[in-house]
Amino acid sequence: MAVRTSVSNTRGGTLYMAKSILDGTEWTATEFAGLLPEEQNATRQELACLSCDGRAVFRAGQQRQPSFAARHRQDCRLVARPWSAFRFLAEAGRGT
Repeated sequence: MAVRTSVSNTRGGTLYMAKSILDGTEWTATEFAGLLPEEQNATRQELACLSCDGRAVFRAGQQRQPSFAARHRQDCRLVARPWSAFRFLAEAGRGT
């Protein structure tokens, strides 16, 4: 079951990092926004949450700061209350 939400992996309310399921490249929203349109289009449909691999989408516009939104899986550590992105990354760094 998927949980549809935009969850922070740096600060409240919005997903600022995602990864490409094509090659595993991790993108910040600012880096992704800086890509040429052709490069964005090639990767745009292949983005996922760093934690649960739930499908992610890039959002940007004149009135919107670049960000990602994801359809997180129910067991995603980034949407579980006791977890924060920093704690997730710390755990991932320890190989747990």
